[in-house]
Amino acid sequence: MEQTPHPIDASVNTILPVLKSFPTNEVAIIGCHALNLSRRSCEYDLLIVNRDPIPEKFIKVGEGYAKIIFRNERDVRQPDPQLALTLASAVPLRDSSLLLAGATSDCKRSFSANCRKSMETRLASSLKSLARAEELLSEKETQEADLSLLSAARDFAYAELLMSEKVPSPSHVLGQIKALPKRRPSSFKQWADAFGLELASRVSCENRFDALSVIYDVLRTSAFEKETVVQMGRYREIEAIQVMEMKVGELLSSMQSAECFSFLGQEVVQSLVDLYLLHVSRLSKEKNYSRVIRELTVGSDRLISEDVVKSLGLVRSPEIIRSAASGLKSAVSSLAKRI
Repeated sequence: MEQTPHPIDASVNTILPVLKSFPTNEVAIIGCHALNLSRRSCEYDLLIVNRDPIPEKFIKVGEGYAKIIFRNERDVRQPDPQLALTLASAVPLRDSSLLLAGATSDCKRSFSANCRKSMETRLASSLKSLARAEELLSEKETQEADLSLLSAARDFAYAELLMSEKVPSPSHVLGQIKALPKRRPSSFKQWADAFGLELASRVSCENRFDALSVIYDVLRTSAFEKETVVQMGRYREIEAIQVMEMKVGELLSSMQSAECFSFLGQEVVQSLVDLYLLHVSRLSKEKNYSRVIRELTVGSDRLISEDVVKSLGLVRSPEIIRSAASGLKSAVSSLAKRI
């Protein structure tokens, strides 16, 4: 019988090639491995301090993956709130200048303040998306409203976790929310309804993943403007969709279809918006987040089909969207009162 690699051995075997590829750079483990949330399928998220901006990179070693994000020294010394939250739990692997040690220590001290800043940003974004969903429903733009509600639910979940000083980890969000103290038992249902978890099943997750694969393919084969190369760079990597596939496979094999659907829903929001931004930038059009799906699926310049959108799970009726939006609005209001 084939033996399963020991976790420590798997870690060393995955990370060592990265350290060899960047022999003089400061390197730290970040993400769910640093937060002790990781599953077997989770990639190792690594931060590398680099002089020049570089897009995210994936490295496959055996059955494991490492995802690398690059930041310069100034970013690490003066991190924005999101990076500061990441650095607070970072585990330095190489730090000859003690840059990472100092940054990690500083970010731990400011952790609560950065959680609050990030939470307020996410909550404001959730409220804005909810208002957009309501407006779109009145215009009978049901799929656009569904996407806006999904975006609102994602940001609310992140805000809920940040309020409790938990750093959101996309493929673990459902578990993270369930693990929060049960002070407001109704907020979970409101979030779940808004996120459409009643649609979660093995088939719906497989369909959502297949549709995301199409979007990733479009993004990977698209030409990026110089200013968007770093932001969109992760889509260039074929390993990006392979990592997602591994996570989907493990979650579905362990009967966690709701967690899988939640994770993929967050990817739906991000990848559709990124594809939309790339598209309107190329056509020199003004951004209008009320017309994301229409811009991508209608006209001679369309990039994806209506079937792809349906496979993403944006199929809820106006009545369901309206009811879920109302419930989430109450949850957002309740959370805002605690600020």
